[in-house]
Amino acid sequence: MRIAMVSSWQVPCGIARYTEELVGALEQTGKCQITVLPVGPQVWRKQNRPLGWRHERAYWQEAAQKANTADLVHIQFAPAFFGGLKPFRNLLPFFLRHLAKPTVITVHEVDLTGTPLLRFAKRWEQKRLFRAGRNCCFIALTKFVAEQLRQLGCEKVCVLPIWVPTLSQPIPVTAAKERLGLTGRFVVVSFGFIIARRGYETLLEALPALPEDTVLVLAGGAHPLDRSGYYERLIARIAEHPLRSRIYVTGYLPDEEVDWWLAAADVVAAPYRYLSGSASLMRAFAHGKPILASDLPPLRELAEQSGAVVLVPPDQPDAWVEALLKLRNEEERLLLSDAAKQFARQRTVHHIAEKHCALFAAVLSNEPLDSVLS
Repeated sequence: MRIAMVSSWQVPCGIARYTEELVGALEQTGKCQITVLPVGPQVWRKQNRPLGWRHERAYWQEAAQKANTADLVHIQFAPAFFGGLKPFRNLLPFFLRHLAKPTVITVHEVDLTGTPLLRFAKRWEQKRLFRAGRNCCFIALTKFVAEQLRQLGCEKVCVLPIWVPTLSQPIPVTAAKERLGLTGRFVVVSFGFIIARRGYETLLEALPALPEDTVLVLAGGAHPLDRSGYYERLIARIAEHPLRSRIYVTGYLPDEEVDWWLAAADVVAAPYRYLSGSASLMRAFAHGKPILASDLPPLRELAEQSGAVVLVPPDQPDAWVEALLKLRNEEERLLLSDAAKQFARQRTVHHIAEKHCALFAAVLSNEPLDSVLS
């Protein structure tokens, strides 16, 4: 099968990393020949192309012409790649109109957050976007997103979850703490781009109630497409925090550096306010780390599947303090760590790639999706 993979590519972006790992595994199956078509504002900026609605229409038309030489087009979708969720600004319908081949869309994000009026506008716009792909097959990364897509009018929806990445080699906790100057500390790490929906304020408020040996690491930096000013506001708040010497902000890191910080973690914290799915937590599973996360539907799914996630109400610092104090018990952490390692052995990219191949074959032959993905 000749697959045109339309995605962010070779830029600081979680979806670009996701696509790179998936493409590598798909090619290893021997069932797919993949042509990657790099798209999106980060890609075009790297190529020194001008941005703006008119320019981007031309780029999407160019991508469609290349994609139509394949047997099937696979789009990695996030609203920001196509212009966001302002009414009629998003160019996904424009791109789909120029495609002449069967199309699969992996939806990395459904955004229904904000005030009631804003939620209404976002729901209306996303219905418009996904109706444009009414003949497409949609991939959701969680059951929660699959249900959201069905409510937005998508009919052909299947769930192919995010996998746990394979590490080149394990890093001992003691070695990681020594390298990073954290020996003797209880290390709480939150990994990923620093954006508002990750709820880092909860951890900042919890820190004063935790023992003095506790340090908080925000392993990430500002998202290149975030224009909200959240990162700058959070850094300013950290600068005024009475325990700022116990707070580390690493900035954006390559994977090999991220792995040292995750290896040093006693607990990985995910105080999210909203999410559709989280590749960053998959990397925590790869290190066999206990995860403390907000009690949100996608994370509830992950907790049930893995047995390695402790759930806490979001935006409640006292509850996070209580949970972190319990996780100072080494036996409790070891139980969660063993579950994380077992989950990592089961949820591999190669397993998920085989599921993608089965889906592609079903789409190309018009077979029912359930028959190949069950």
